[in-house]
Amino acid sequence: MRDLMQTIATCFEQVALFFPSGDPKIQKSFEQRAVYLDSRDYSREILADTLKEYHRNLGANSETLQMIEELRQKETLTVITGQQAGILTGPLYTLYKAMTTIQLAKEQREKLGRPVVPVFWIAGEDHDWQEIRETYILNSEGKPIPCLLPGDGGGESVGHQKVPDWETIEAQLVEMPDSEFRSSVLKECRQLTEQAENLTHWFALTLQWLVHKWGLIFFDPMIPEFKRLAAPMYEQILKMHADVREALAERTNRWVELGFNPQIQPTGGEVNLFLSVPERRAILYSAESFYLRGQKEPMDLDSLNELLAQAPEKFSPNVVTRPVIQEYLFPTLAYVPGPGELNYWAQLGGVFAKLGFAMPILFPRLSAVALTASWQKYLKKQGLTLADVNHGLQEQRNRLVREQDTLDIDDHFQRMREQIARGYAELKPLQEVHANVSDWLDRNEAKVKFQLDYLERKVWQAQRKRCSDVLSRLQQLEDGIVPNHSRQERVLNPFSFVMRYGLSFVDRVAEIPIGDFSEHQILL
Repeated sequence: MRDLMQTIATCFEQVALFFPSGDPKIQKSFEQRAVYLDSRDYSREILADTLKEYHRNLGANSETLQMIEELRQKETLTVITGQQAGILTGPLYTLYKAMTTIQLAKEQREKLGRPVVPVFWIAGEDHDWQEIRETYILNSEGKPIPCLLPGDGGGESVGHQKVPDWETIEAQLVEMPDSEFRSSVLKECRQLTEQAENLTHWFALTLQWLVHKWGLIFFDPMIPEFKRLAAPMYEQILKMHADVREALAERTNRWVELGFNPQIQPTGGEVNLFLSVPERRAILYSAESFYLRGQKEPMDLDSLNELLAQAPEKFSPNVVTRPVIQEYLFPTLAYVPGPGELNYWAQLGGVFAKLGFAMPILFPRLSAVALTASWQKYLKKQGLTLADVNHGLQEQRNRLVREQDTLDIDDHFQRMREQIARGYAELKPLQEVHANVSDWLDRNEAKVKFQLDYLERKVWQAQRKRCSDVLSRLQQLEDGIVPNHSRQERVLNPFSFVMRYGLSFVDRVAEIPIGDFSEHQILL
């Protein structure tokens, strides 16, 4: 399958149909998008009033509150990103998304000469417990260890989930390395955890603390006022569910024809909305009736609309319609996705158009790998690159173990094999004694070779133990740079580095230039 990020970075025209608001590398795209947004109306006063109250509860700084006030002005635009409410903000890429959004909003504020504010949409409606229940933090030995939320989520939205006791979280962080920042960071984490009312609130408080000096507006879609604002769009989606499915299928087919792998795989009958009863269930359509997944009782459009009017908080969008709800609520200049999101957004252009909108500019988040000073030093010492580590270091392990072999282990075993071969060759004449001697010799020789192979493996195993220090250093490189054999930004939590370096780590992230869509290095 084709690499979408590479295609956007080098030959955007090949995928321009799927990203109708234009090339994110060209400023004209932003200027044209701003003109389009100026032609639309938004419920700015209700949006600003509700956001202001929510952020006072978060303890937001004056800069963020001023940005919320700016939303009242017709000329104010937004740059938005979003993510599930993970433990301690979840993986590193959450921080990278937030920082890209902050930097892009600042950049476009200057270039467009009008207010542009950064917004983080917290996916608190999501009920995918497996997606958020764990995160990984490097311990004092440099190994990734999990930090887990207790329970199974019960099928309810994350925004309804209680925050665990701080002691439950702290007990999983005891193996983190000591540093001058550890005590103060843990103290701050404890305060935020005890202050939080639910997992979404906890996420917002924690990420806000990390990026407080830049200012970031948080959006919790489960707040009742926001649900009421979005209700007309839910009604439209219910009415046009068949058109939405058709538009999604058409654009997806064209995406596949272009050589890309679709991220959204409909199974049939999706209305692309959820209903909480209280567990969150997908609404489906079949045989001219609506159903909830896993239930048999039919519903009609009138009953759904009546429920929507009475209790809009029970409704929520899925991956197909959440971007449209966002477009309905905010004057979205650009959305900042990760690679997977970028792929599924490419399938949504027809959905936007069918519902009367144009997709925002898609501006890929920054990608980075953090490198501690010790990792950098050892990479240089061994003549290794990040590409080497990404591909696996087994070859380097074998090389280093052999370089430490001062006894010529292989030569000794090769000579022994040659001696065995000569010895059994000398026994060949004994075949005249009995017809079975030849078979006995072959089987006996095979047993001796088997035992020699076993001995050789044990000797090399002992040799590797003698080299444990150098092998441990290589393992630390893999555990830190490609933890769990995956990209660092998708596994490790930001607190793996905030515990060691304090908020200066976030400062280093803020220094990364955005817009070239390549992987950067954060040298610590």
